[in-house]
Amino acid sequence: MKKNMEKNFLETDIGCGGVILVVVASIFILPWLAFWLAYFGGWIAKIVIGKYLVQGLAMLGLNITLDQIPLLAGILGWIGGFFKSTQIRNNNNN
Repeated sequence: MKKNMEKNFLETDIGCGGVILVVVASIFILPWLAFWLAYFGGWIAKIVIGKYLVQGLAMLGLNITLDQIPLLAGILGWIGGFFKSTQIRNNNNN
């Protein structure tokens, strides 16, 4: 009986650590990662289609230079990281 109580306590302790890890990752690591991944994507876009991207954004009223594309992509990726959502569905056929 005592062994079962110790096992349940350890499982609860690990579960709380997991929750803390997810909260820390959500607040600190994921926005940083979203920025740098989007920055890298913007850098690739600058190399591949940068001239056309700048012309297209100028037609929309955004006047940016070719060197500002990665930073703009990084900022938009960072902001977009706050609007992600996940849905889990449990289909029980009872």
